[in-house]
Amino acid sequence: MNLTANNIMSTPVVCVHEETTVKELLDLLHDKQISGVPVVDANRNLVGVISITDLIALGAETLDQSDIPESDFHTSPAMDRLSEASGLFKPTDEILDRPVRALMSSNVITATEQTSIGNLAGMLVSNHIHRLVIVKDDRVSGIVSTGDILRILMDRYSVQE
Repeated sequence: MNLTANNIMSTPVVCVHEETTVKELLDLLHDKQISGVPVVDANRNLVGVISITDLIALGAETLDQSDIPESDFHTSPAMDRLSEASGLFKPTDEILDRPVRALMSSNVITATEQTSIGNLAGMLVSNHIHRLVIVKDDRVSGIVSTGDILRILMDRYSVQE
């Protein structure tokens, strides 16, 4: 059986509107235990993506690198609120009140529901990304993450004891 995005994508997709504030985004990422979301316009058309990595990068631009202990290493879910917990991103009220439209990546790499799992994996690796937005008629229909592909591989190739 040839697997496609339609067979493995996660649905429904948590999206935010382009006017969502950074504060609302941080709360959503924390509540849903996710690290990024597609951004849609008033017509639910895909206009961008934003992730905790985008916010950390924003904070890192002004961070004194000598303040970060070399041994600090953090992982998801939602990077355990890495942004606030470790001091890498201490949002000011101005940043918290900004709409995600101002910080999102608008160059979104997408795939269709018919894209094969091999091509999905190749797109993730070659573009150094962790999730692909699956679109149908310019609207978000699903998400495929590296975790989704790893689960399929685990199911297919794990040895039963």
